[in-house]
Amino acid sequence: MADKEATVFILDLGASMARTNGGRTESDLDWSMRYIWDKITDIVAANRKTLCVGIVGLRTDETNNKLQEDDGYDNISVLQELGQMTMSNLRPLRTSVVPSSTGSGDAISAIVVAVDMIDTFTKKLKWIRKVILVTDGQGSLDADDMGDIARKMNDSRIQLTILGVDFDDPEYGFKEEDKPPTKAANEATLRNLADACEGGIFATMAEAIDELNTPRVKAVKPFKTYEGPLILGDAEKLPAAVNINVERYFETHLARPLAASTVVFKSEQATGTQSTQTLEDEATDGALFSAVKQARAYKVNDPNAPGGKRDVEFETLAKGYEYGRTAVHISESEHNITKLETQKSFAIIGFIPCDKYEPFLSMGEACITHARRNDAKSELAMSSLIWALMELESFAVARLVAKDGKEPLLVLLAPHIEPGLECLYDVPLPFAEDLRSYRFPPLDRVVTVSGQTLTKHRLLPSDELNEAMSDYVDAMDLSTYGIDGEMGSAEYASIDQTYNPSIHRINHAVRVRAVHPEKPIPETPSALLQFSSPPKDLVERVQSRIDALIRVAEVKKVPPKAKGRRRREAVKPISGLDVDALLGEEMKGQVSRENPIPDFKRALASTEEIGEIEDAAKQMGTIVRSLVTDSFGDSKYAQAVECIGAMREELTNLEEPGVYNSFVRNLKKGLLSGALGGDRRDFWFVIRWSKLGLIDKDQSEVSDVSPEQAEEFGKAQGQSGGLRCGSLMAAAQLALLQEVLGKKVSLGDPSDLLEEARETATMENKDEPSWETWQSKDEWSTAANNAWNRDPPNEKTKNPPPPFQVAPPVSFNLDCSTLRVGETVDDHVAFCPWKTLIAYPTMFIGKANKPRVRPFFDSILEENSWDFFYLHDPRNPKEPAHLLVPTVQFEDFLRQLNKELNTALTIPPGINSTKFRLKFGSGGVPKPRYLTHSDHEEDLERISRPAISGADIQGFNEASHAEQNTFVFAFERMAMETSNPDKKQKALERAKQRILDRQGMMKQAQTLLGLKEVSGGPRAVFVGMDLEALEVAPHPVSEVGIAILDANDIGNVPPGPSGSDWWQFIKAYHLRTKEYSGVTNHRYIAGCPDAFDFGASTFPSQKELVNAIMSILEPYIGGKRELIFVAHDAKQDVRYLSQIGLEVHDLAGMAGDIDTKELHRAWRGCDDGRGLCAVLSDLGIRSANLHNAGNDAVFTMRGMVGLAVEQVRKDEAKGRGEEYVPALWAENPRGGAGS
Repeated sequence: MADKEATVFILDLGASMARTNGGRTESDLDWSMRYIWDKITDIVAANRKTLCVGIVGLRTDETNNKLQEDDGYDNISVLQELGQMTMSNLRPLRTSVVPSSTGSGDAISAIVVAVDMIDTFTKKLKWIRKVILVTDGQGSLDADDMGDIARKMNDSRIQLTILGVDFDDPEYGFKEEDKPPTKAANEATLRNLADACEGGIFATMAEAIDELNTPRVKAVKPFKTYEGPLILGDAEKLPAAVNINVERYFETHLARPLAASTVVFKSEQATGTQSTQTLEDEATDGALFSAVKQARAYKVNDPNAPGGKRDVEFETLAKGYEYGRTAVHISESEHNITKLETQKSFAIIGFIPCDKYEPFLSMGEACITHARRNDAKSELAMSSLIWALMELESFAVARLVAKDGKEPLLVLLAPHIEPGLECLYDVPLPFAEDLRSYRFPPLDRVVTVSGQTLTKHRLLPSDELNEAMSDYVDAMDLSTYGIDGEMGSAEYASIDQTYNPSIHRINHAVRVRAVHPEKPIPETPSALLQFSSPPKDLVERVQSRIDALIRVAEVKKVPPKAKGRRRREAVKPISGLDVDALLGEEMKGQVSRENPIPDFKRALASTEEIGEIEDAAKQMGTIVRSLVTDSFGDSKYAQAVECIGAMREELTNLEEPGVYNSFVRNLKKGLLSGALGGDRRDFWFVIRWSKLGLIDKDQSEVSDVSPEQAEEFGKAQGQSGGLRCGSLMAAAQLALLQEVLGKKVSLGDPSDLLEEARETATMENKDEPSWETWQSKDEWSTAANNAWNRDPPNEKTKNPPPPFQVAPPVSFNLDCSTLRVGETVDDHVAFCPWKTLIAYPTMFIGKANKPRVRPFFDSILEENSWDFFYLHDPRNPKEPAHLLVPTVQFEDFLRQLNKELNTALTIPPGINSTKFRLKFGSGGVPKPRYLTHSDHEEDLERISRPAISGADIQGFNEASHAEQNTFVFAFERMAMETSNPDKKQKALERAKQRILDRQGMMKQAQTLLGLKEVSGGPRAVFVGMDLEALEVAPHPVSEVGIAILDANDIGNVPPGPSGSDWWQFIKAYHLRTKEYSGVTNHRYIAGCPDAFDFGASTFPSQKELVNAIMSILEPYIGGKRELIFVAHDAKQDVRYLSQIGLEVHDLAGMAGDIDTKELHRAWRGCDDGRGLCAVLSDLGIRSANLHNAGNDAVFTMRGMVGLAVEQVRKDEAKGRGEEYVPALWAENPRGGAGS
């Protein structure tokens, strides 16, 4: 049964609510009522008598409430008593909700009235009680009894929600400026009242309004579809048959939009009889409309009746089933034979391995089955069945009859285990008749009529096409396209973010029309259309992949089919030919000259032997020769070429290239010998130009002609003049082209052009890569971070651009080495504002490439040379100058970036291009002046920007009005804001904060290890942990690894390379849960619980596991020593520790965390997180038998020490201006320290 709810809405109707504030175009009352109407219409749509609503007006002109005799309850009116809200109540309510002319009325007193209404209506029964107050806080408040009111509401379990118009809400991010003192005081009082109430909510109305566009998913009660025994085996024949009492509920159920009903509106003026028969009003809402009555009349043909038909009673009719165009009658007594007699049952009839089940067989809605509640025997039996299916990795197949007489279903039962729940999920399966098996040719090979199997064929995708399609699919991947709360990658269009537009749009429209019947239906909320089309920036980003795919696949546009008229008339063929005659038996296998191509294709379609194919080809060849022979000049060449093309295509598809090649060889002999009506060598040229020569092995694997032989055969061998273009049309066109161009032209061979297009530049060998380059073999982020450590490419080296890279524009070299501060350059030099350059990743790079490019822009002033110029605004000489750099330098930077990341970054086209290519100085207006040459960030910070030059002010004032406008436009383009201050700036701030947090963690680790200044007192104890859990749900913890390093032990010992001399002081422990000691992970990782390399493992039980951990940590807890928790990806290990009952952060002395994943990010200066194996590899530390919790804990501790030590070495190398290489890499670049 649904819960009973009683909600009282308190609406502030004071005169101040009629004002418009905050830049809105509607009054505060109308704006606030958006939320109230939405809530009320939801309740009306539910049509439940247990959803009761009351309306109280605050600061009304009248006073109407039960407590009005007492002081302090003036100007409070009950607009609707608590009760069911219907449409008949909703419409009159709209006329009552209008601003009053008074400002008096106490909101706290209104809450007391609402509490009294709820107590009187609900008494002491089980209800959900709510009071929702909407106010602008402008009235007077009496807070003397606020504490007693809060206690009363808590005793009555009434939830209080206060929504204020323009109330401050730091969490939402809203603050009203110049707030009146009265409103500020009232706001604080109401906030205190909400805080004093249990479950109280205090929020600003803007947040509630914003949430209206997000559809609300309706919470539904579980619906039981079956309750009874689940049987395995025949209980009547087998005593050992399994019988489990279970309950089955819907897990997913089809949601449908609101259904429309046909109604008739009542006339308010109609006081008499509507018709001879009064309609019964079925509308429970009363008054506005009535249901439409339906009546059916059954008639039969009767020539003696008026009109030829007479009415018959329904009871005199018999049921019939349509069989073809005949009705077959089955009597009621025989009708039972069409029904299947079934009894309620749920029986398992078989099992199937998970990997043998085809997912496409799953049909319909999913349900969940679990043991009957409070039935211990059934719960134990169900648990055994579920665990058995889980261990055997199998599904069960069951026959289900939900109730007697219902049709049976086949369902697939899948086991599921999670903490607190063991159940079976099921989906319906199809019966044999529901499956339609179709045989299709294989997709990866072609089988010829002779039985030969071909893996390369024109109907099969080539490697280039497969690669193009793969690139396109990868580029359109949405699994990581979204952004989570911390600007990381997340799934785009997840299930909980996608809504059914049909359901929620209809609900939205009905709610609005119910309250405002005179207003038009508003636009569809953006949340419903968010995923209606692919993201525009993603489509634009992959457009190059789409174009490449279209080009490789040779996609051609198919002309639309002509729409025929719906008339009962014979369809006449466009050709005017006799179709019946063409399809007649006497024409089988014949190719006519009047319709050669369709005849040839039809003849080939009816062939069964090779001889018939050769006969059809012979007939087509005869037609082609006759066309060439009878052609006057080249009048019939086009028809002949079309016939040859059809012949070539069809014989290639039939894998008979030899027949076509034989025809072409004979045709060439006839053309060159003059046997086909004289000199016809010009037609051979047309054949070559149309690429209708021999079919070679590249075009058909069964061909015996190589591409070289086909190319050689294409060259005509004349007597002495060579190949002559005898076509008059071709000669005339060449003469016309020669006259237009003014130079001699000739018709070249297209094959020569193809050979020229295939030429590519060669690449020279590069220098031996540094240690950072070795790291780039794993991830692009490593390569991006170390791109500037590589040597610049040799200018003579010709490197072909990436396959999808856009060729950069050609730019001239700008030499600024001789410029002094304040000097200018030529007018044609284009400049890019520095702040526009810095904002390039935020404004013009997509979500996929942004994290790759961001590290380069974060360190853009490090090891990159820039020539900075400055420019003042002559209209405001006192304002600071703007920094600019030559555009050619930014283009060079992007080219180097593209080469490093294999991207295609360019200056954006269109209007945005002007932001990066600004030119100044035309007509005497000021030009950018040289400031400094910078290789490091300190160079730019050291130099001060000179004041504006008097010549610049004078030049601007003396320039023409048009030149001044041009300068102002360019200057304002430069000064425009280039980022979104709301989201993008916050994202940058969060990213910077994460970098600072990582650097702070690195400094903390170095200080605690004694690598930095050490304060007096006891030193810390590092406690490293790693936990391994089983891959099978519910993923219990099977291993715990602990590594302890006492900083007192290493105080006087040098760390050695990557801290390797401190490894000997690490104490290692390995705990294996006894109950799971026989299970080894193998699905996703290669577990090795038996391979602990640093001591002996112990086997505590699951209940003793926490005590075993505490016994190891006990010597270090409770004293004056600080404990530092060390882990790799610490969140996961903390979660597993909490799962077994150990809150590691609550341990006495626990002072903080050190996450080696974050340390590694700080050391590498990048945002990508890498696994423990990769971290150790970057440091050069050898590792073995990872995914053993004990080994992982030790190696995590070694990694922490190594990262802290190597960061010190890296900082020292940078200070000396030397290239940094990790210590263990320097010793052995391909190896590292052993264990």
